[in-house]
Amino acid sequence: MTEEQHIFKKIEQIGDRVLRLAAVELCNEIIENRYKSAEVIDYLGSTKVFALIARFKKLEPHKNDPGDKGVSKRLASAYEHSIGKLYYEDKVKALATAKEDLANFYENQDKYFIKKNA
Repeated sequence: MTEEQHIFKKIEQIGDRVLRLAAVELCNEIIENRYKSAEVIDYLGSTKVFALIARFKKLEPHKNDPGDKGVSKRLASAYEHSIGKLYYEDKVKALATAKEDLANFYENQDKYFIKKNA
């Protein structure tokens, strides 16, 4: 792994953790049923959701993303990296952005999924 790839992975992991924290905070605000909130947190913190948000934001896979992953995983990694990079610049803004993105996804899921035969 090159130095650039190592740095990418480090920033991506930070972004992943910020997004998962944002999912927990969001669920604490909007979900009253604590049993359901764990399920929603897992869903909002999934690669699938991160990839859909990345597509919606028109992100491209990052050039320093190591490994042979599918397109969805590479898009999710690019989104996690963007949040991680923002975290190093402004922690509060990174968490607020992540929470806003996840809230937008949760409230507007139909916009994120491509409808077949539509």
